[in-house]
Amino acid sequence: MMRLVVDLSSMVRWLGPPVGLVRVQRHYAAAAAAFKASEVAFTVFDPIERALRQVSPGMAAEIIAGDISCDMSFYPDPARIKMRFYDRWPNWARRLLMAIIRPRRILITEIGAFGRRNPGSPFLRFLERIESRLMKENERRQVAREDGSRARIVPLRTVAGNEYNLSPGDHLLLMNNDWAHTDIEVISREARLAGAKLVVLLNDIIPIQFPEWYKPHDVKRFTDYVNLAVGLADRFILTSRRVTTDVEDYAAKLDVRLPELKQVPLGCDSARKSKADGRLPDGLETDRYILFVSTIEPRKNHSLLMDVWRRLVLDGTIARGGMKLVFVGRSGWMVDSILAKLHSHPDYGKSLVHLDNVDDATLSLLYRNSAFCVYPSLYEGYGLPPVEALAYGKALIASTGGAIAEVVGSSGLCLDPLDVEGWENAMREWIASPAARAPYEAKAAEFVARSWEQAGRETLEATLAPFADEVRPSRQ
Repeated sequence: MMRLVVDLSSMVRWLGPPVGLVRVQRHYAAAAAAFKASEVAFTVFDPIERALRQVSPGMAAEIIAGDISCDMSFYPDPARIKMRFYDRWPNWARRLLMAIIRPRRILITEIGAFGRRNPGSPFLRFLERIESRLMKENERRQVAREDGSRARIVPLRTVAGNEYNLSPGDHLLLMNNDWAHTDIEVISREARLAGAKLVVLLNDIIPIQFPEWYKPHDVKRFTDYVNLAVGLADRFILTSRRVTTDVEDYAAKLDVRLPELKQVPLGCDSARKSKADGRLPDGLETDRYILFVSTIEPRKNHSLLMDVWRRLVLDGTIARGGMKLVFVGRSGWMVDSILAKLHSHPDYGKSLVHLDNVDDATLSLLYRNSAFCVYPSLYEGYGLPPVEALAYGKALIASTGGAIAEVVGSSGLCLDPLDVEGWENAMREWIASPAARAPYEAKAAEFVARSWEQAGRETLEATLAPFADEVRPSRQ
């Protein structure tokens, strides 16, 4: 019998509002938890034992919901690319050293572990006050939940059970972020010895295509992972025609044979069902701001919008329209120059606003009350925010970078992400005349987004699809 095995190694490390990749993983892991077509098991990769370890269904639900997170800074690099001098020490010696050099982090995780084990303890409120004192301000923001509760930061032993032994018929799904959080060589070796299959969800290969947008060591990590996955995986699941073509072109360049490919588009949050209540952030008014939702990083092309916005301020368009431009998203990597440009922008804090660490309810409010949305990214393997904007019925100006035009289709206005004049003219027209964007609002109103339930089910079905050596000939 086939069994679906979903690795949660990336999700268990995440803390704070989820970015796109993490949201995809959570939706698909949630679909796996509800999957009825086969047995389902969850795992995490233990970088000390170099093995997969079991995660109970109840613990998996907490990880998927973002209620719990592991601080893995005490553990060796799973992929063994960045080795510290103490990573080769015996576990007891390394733990002793961590207690000496990182006592604050150790105490936070131990309080989290105690709270997980003893939710009704009379000492818990006292320990949580100590935990809050130990945390830095950004850490307190990240653990805060919308309902007033907090996520718990725990050691790996809290979430990981016994070693998980793969079996014949197991189909193990690794999701894209795992390039930094697992050792695919070790996992694939165990899979082959056990007669199991290894399936990799690959959202894109952008760090290989555009290394200048990433830190050199991350490019190396990602490239090594993809190169290994090409030779070790039994199947890739890809999210768009653009990514499929990119992967095929890369394999042709390397002159290597790809694993089996299956293409399954991503889903979208059911925006129109949202009943989020509350007030917009201070200074924002309904239909008086333009929304750009994205992690701040070079690829997302915030710089173009900052240049366009300055032009629109100078020619009086913004004053006449009473509009603001709102960036929503946490800072990513290699952002010093972008943040410097943002913070020194003449309109920053006035008509140009950046909101960080926005929760889901506030994000829903921001979408629903925006005048229209923009998404000028230079390249995407899919593009979740533009799809979400359309699902909210919002007129959209998006770029033609990567798969965005493929995903958006005729429902949005798609422009070259380097065409500053084109973006300036389109935004000026849409600000000055709501009638100019009305046709795209009508198209967005008819846009039918794929649900995450459908995308998750199809992804899991693609993961479990039998291979040639697993299909038994039918008896005549």
